[in-house]
Amino acid sequence: MAFAEAVVLKEPWEVRRRLAELQLTLEGLLKVRAKALSAGADATPYHPANAAGTFAYQHGTWALRDEFTGENWKLDRPNGVEVIRNEKLKLSVVFANVDVACNDEIKPKPRSRKGSGAERVCGGNLFPWLPEYAPVQAQGEATFYLMVAENGAAELTRPVVDKGTFSAYPERIYLSDGSDLDRQPVVLDEGEVADGFDPQVVRK
Repeated sequence: MAFAEAVVLKEPWEVRRRLAELQLTLEGLLKVRAKALSAGADATPYHPANAAGTFAYQHGTWALRDEFTGENWKLDRPNGVEVIRNEKLKLSVVFANVDVACNDEIKPKPRSRKGSGAERVCGGNLFPWLPEYAPVQAQGEATFYLMVAENGAAELTRPVVDKGTFSAYPERIYLSDGSDLDRQPVVLDEGEVADGFDPQVVRK
């Protein structure tokens, strides 16, 4: 089997070109990220400790399907893993909460342990003992994870799952370092009125 060096795509032009090959869009993936982060922010101190991650995962998975299922992508659950699947491309995408994303020095790790189903689903991605090289794929299965960190950084990455975590990363596509999110709320001084904006009502 032929192997190629692991790929990291960062430049906007190469990211968009690769996403187009995968029949995905940067804008759509960042919408999914925003909905997942928003859901996670709904957790309060009265919720269970894992609520933020649970909310983000559930709504991130929903948003991924809501955004992309249609002609090219279908809902699927191989080995109990919640994915969207493109049968023509033999490609699946899974949502995952991670500790970091788009970091050259620190590889992303899932915030919750991955089960044996995830290992099987990612079995076509790479042999875990070759962490810097990936098989050249002509035909076969590939599984990407939309990895979203709490600070809004996000990447679409094809990992190997081994012993409950990501162990190798043959292809990483940097979507955002999180700096495009305006995460700071506007605080008004006493007596100040919030004006200067027009609310928009959008029919879903």
